[in-house]
Amino acid sequence: MTAPWMFHRPEFLRLVGLLDPTAPGASVLSTWDAGEWEFAVEDVAEILSDRHTPLLRADRAAVLELAAAFGVAAKAASALRWCPDLEADDEWWREIEGSPRASAVEGELSREITTGHTLHGIELTPWLECGACDEVLVRLDDENARTGRGRYQVAVVHLAWSRPPEPPPWPSTVVFDRVLDALDRLEICFRGALEADAPAAD
Repeated sequence: MTAPWMFHRPEFLRLVGLLDPTAPGASVLSTWDAGEWEFAVEDVAEILSDRHTPLLRADRAAVLELAAAFGVAAKAASALRWCPDLEADDEWWREIEGSPRASAVEGELSREITTGHTLHGIELTPWLECGACDEVLVRLDDENARTGRGRYQVAVVHLAWSRPPEPPPWPSTVVFDRVLDALDRLEICFRGALEADAPAAD
């Protein structure tokens, strides 16, 4: 009779193949071969998440099914929220870090965040942008986080763009200690926009 971990190994190897070539795939395979199957599956989900790897729905389902088989379904599901759906018409967030769009957002943040604002004087890295409004998620690259004395915070900032900058507390800003809380904020915004645009029921 085939051992459960042997039964799942072919699918695990296929999913490891989805990882970015720069990802530590060999480390994941070593973890699996050492008999720490749940950690190996969790690592695959986290690496896909860290790189915001776009996934087909079948691949997402396969990761979650494998995670369920080894008791880490909740952790994998949480991680995969960061992986865009390749088959979706619209994503409610888009990653902009390192793109020309991020440069435009950085310029606008510099223009709008003035003395007296919560974020004034903090180095900000634009990370995600809402697909439905002018909200952006930025990482606060402050000294404590950079030196390991604290963890990175994130903030959702609602930029004004064409309007002249307003005095603090504008642009409206919410700082979060947990990235997932900020992600929930962006998701709520996008879902609200979809409902507003939906045709009224007869």
